[in-house]
Amino acid sequence: MDIFLGWIIFSLAVGAIGANRNIGFAGAFFLSLFLSPVIGLIFTLVSKSDDQIKFETELLSNTKKQTEGILNAGGKSFTDELFKLKSLLDSGLITREEFEIEKENLRSSLLQKKTMLSLYCSSMSGISGRLMVRVGDNGNFIDLPQRQDNALDFDVHAGEVKVVISPTGFFASEKKVYLKTVMDETTRYDIFDIYMRS
Repeated sequence: MDIFLGWIIFSLAVGAIGANRNIGFAGAFFLSLFLSPVIGLIFTLVSKSDDQIKFETELLSNTKKQTEGILNAGGKSFTDELFKLKSLLDSGLITREEFEIEKENLRSSLLQKKTMLSLYCSSMSGISGRLMVRVGDNGNFIDLPQRQDNALDFDVHAGEVKVVISPTGFFASEKKVYLKTVMDETTRYDIFDIYMRS
């Protein structure tokens, strides 16, 4: 009888310890009662305290707020820059046309960046026939512009892309090169330069 009474008293003590923990009073008490107070005490001490759970919840909440603040920073920056542009327009320092151009530049800067391969051919000298290229394993051959500002952009999803340089002249040889690209940026290549060097 004394052993049973001591068992219940120790179980109640473990339950009291568990009252401020994740396991709770009832969980700690019944675990101690049915298994043993020692096992119940071990499970109770392993269980997180209410203060620890509260701290982890607040930490998670603060981290989430900081992340949202970082993600929204771009929007605030856009608003601030747009306000500055509007102030310049209202003061007459820029025209309405300049305002619209700069506004579109701001808007496009917020768009998700892409990895682009930008190709052009500065000269046909030394290459007989029309020059055409194919980017990657699939796709049609495309005539390349000769001016850098008219370069053709290709969306790519790799750090290195196979490009087939194919002059249409009878004696000109087809060449396959691997061009490196930079993630989330436009990488520009002069195909004529590559063809003559490789």
